Amino acid sequence: MKDQRALQYYERLSVLGTKFDIQTSLGEVAECLCTTPRHGRTLLQELQQRGWIIWTPKVGRNQRSVLRLKYSLMELKQILGRALIEDGHYELAMTLLEGDQQRFGALLQQTSGTMVREGQLHIQLTYQRVFDALLPHRPLRNSERFLVRQIYACLTGCEKNGKVIPQLAHHWQANHDATVWRFYLRPQLRFHSNATMDAYGVAKLFQALRTLPEYQQELSHVEEISANQQSVTFRLSSPDLGFAALLSDLRYSIQPVDQIGQADTLTVDGCGPFQVVEHSNERLRLQANDNYYGMRSLTDTVTIWQLDQAPSERIQLGHAEADATSDEPYYLLENDVHSGDSSQTRIENGCLYLLFNMHDEHNALTPEQRRYLSKLLSPEFILKQEQLSELLMASVPARNLLPSWTPIRPLYEQDTPLPKKLDIAVYDHLVVLDCANVISTQLNEMGIESKVNVYSLEELHQRSVMREIAEDIIIASFNVDDNVPISVFRWMCSDAILRHGLPDSAKQWLDGGLAEMRQSVEVSGYLDKLESMATIMIYENWLSPLFHHRQTLRWRGVLQGVSITDWSWPDFKHVWIEDKLD
Repeated sequence: MKDQRALQYYERLSVLGTKFDIQTSLGEVAECLCTTPRHGRTLLQELQQRGWIIWTPKVGRNQRSVLRLKYSLMELKQILGRALIEDGHYELAMTLLEGDQQRFGALLQQTSGTMVREGQLHIQLTYQRVFDALLPHRPLRNSERFLVRQIYACLTGCEKNGKVIPQLAHHWQANHDATVWRFYLRPQLRFHSNATMDAYGVAKLFQALRTLPEYQQELSHVEEISANQQSVTFRLSSPDLGFAALLSDLRYSIQPVDQIGQADTLTVDGCGPFQVVEHSNERLRLQANDNYYGMRSLTDTVTIWQLDQAPSERIQLGHAEADATSDEPYYLLENDVHSGDSSQTRIENGCLYLLFNMHDEHNALTPEQRRYLSKLLSPEFILKQEQLSELLMASVPARNLLPSWTPIRPLYEQDTPLPKKLDIAVYDHLVVLDCANVISTQLNEMGIESKVNVYSLEELHQRSVMREIAEDIIIASFNVDDNVPISVFRWMCSDAILRHGLPDSAKQWLDGGLAEMRQSVEVSGYLDKLESMATIMIYENWLSPLFHHRQTLRWRGVLQGVSITDWSWPDFKHVWIEDKLD
């Protein structure tokens, strides 16, 4: 008998009551089941074998049998729903729960983690919002940046120490003054769609990227891009010792050139270790790319359900056997902590920061006002406020743009008269909104009119590019990827929000320093130079670091190869299940 049919019989019995002993007879039970006593006895035996009921028949006149239904109807549906989800039958689970999104979401959270079905390893997670389009050339939030790294590959990779490693290009070379760079592609490369990837297509991609606003500054020295059968050549107007490392940035992920013109497509074609098989408002499904140029992922599929839930700094990764059963209802995995749990915690590179909008130097805040506000609106002040989100409370006050850099204590100003109105621009991120609301409330209490204007990340970037942000203060996020030196360089060189807020004189100084660095410094020496530039920006109170996120990954049981990435997500490619030795 199938589960659905058995559940119907259980539902008929549930009118008698659940979780207590019921004195009854076989005839009364058969009547409740709408069947004969003989068939009723068979049904009771089947339900008892499933572990749903306890049936104790009594023989003799005036003897009453005892029936006990072990679960409420909803508890049983949750147990069956969980089993369906673990087997990958999500639609059947939703039908079983009668479309109850809240209960379905709770079951998804309970089953988050890894499971093995038919010899394949599956990872299932839940996330608190719908993912934006996974296009490398678009403005991306932190989680989308992580996913782009899973779906695409670059010509090169760059490690944290600045060492450049091969990816789609197996080799590269530069002339004596680093003004001509040639990259040799691996043979037989293909996109997930099975379309051929060749040097001519890669050259067209970079030519298209050069026309986009946020690429123009860092590619301004690229004069010509050409290709032959297996190589792409870049000719530069000035030396660039780190050009091979620059192409490791996720913004230079290799994609079909026709994707550049697609604004919000959810159907993307990549070349990385995972391909997108579904991207909807309900879930994102990734499948291992068997034709990946590198080592195939140990994980076969990843499903990320997008639920309306409070963000947390923790990501949980458990393990469940596909045929596991339980006689108790399941509760949220986050509340189900075992002594065998393992965890990794890190403080993110990058930070949230407060940027004073000085693009109109005639109406911008004075240096004295910026110094005073930096003192007044400190991270410590924000953390003292009530009703902050868990994510903000778990954050660490930032003393510089990177936690590894020397802490900066800028010079602060005494009380200084401020404008009558100071508005704040942010994008729709929980911690950013927390900070902005605290700051706006404090300004209002000081008699300064202040409101918070919330934009999407895409809109805030677009307004920055068009120089249309009129607010006096901008709170944004400085995201750093796995290629740390290049990621920091690109942010200073090309980030639309940062460059909108800086005055022209500051941008000229910054561009001059970055250009000199590119011509004379290897990538391994970038961070020392960039730290000096960041120190000046903070001392000048052009911007003020606020918080580094604390990121935690917890996992349990027999999971191996689990590690936290620079984006706080687990590295899907290397997760595997250990079989216990006899």
